[in-house]
Amino acid sequence: MEIGYARVSSNGQNLQSQIELLKKAGCEKIFQEKRSGTQTDKRVELQNALDFVREGDSFIVTRLDRCSRSVLDLYKIIDKLNKKNVSFKATEQEIDTSTSSGRLMIGLLSIVSEFETDLRSERQADGIASALKRGVKFGRSAKFDNEKVLEAIKMQEEGMKNQDIADHFQIGRSTLLRWIAKYKNIN
Repeated sequence: MEIGYARVSSNGQNLQSQIELLKKAGCEKIFQEKRSGTQTDKRVELQNALDFVREGDSFIVTRLDRCSRSVLDLYKIIDKLNKKNVSFKATEQEIDTSTSSGRLMIGLLSIVSEFETDLRSERQADGIASALKRGVKFGRSAKFDNEKVLEAIKMQEEGMKNQDIADHFQIGRSTLLRWIAKYKNIN
């Protein structure tokens, strides 16, 4: 039996083209999901597909990166399939682990796939570092600052309760007290 697996990373992406290619390859059952490919163990439908396949079946994806983004995960998947005597095929990359050249190609392509993932991470880290050097602030802006601390301390001195002051600034009481303690330790 031909078993297909289709995956996209986010809900905004479409599985239809993969499903059509898997049907064209003869898949009788297709497992599909919209999840990141970096963590194999969190992909429920991939695990379901791997549990579903039986001896003599073929596990088919359109491309390696639809199945795995790391060499280690790919080899774990291939090992699990081999133990069940199930072949692995990637239709768009002409990979078939039932042949020695297919096993060689899958090893080479999985290394390239992991390399691309590493490059993407490095570019992202470089971009963040560059933005920080330029003074770009990440995250939401603080609801509370040193100017408001002075106002809060004045409210305390006037006899206002800490919870009422925190409610006034729309922050938690512990946040208020932490800011006040920090300000008093500095000054």
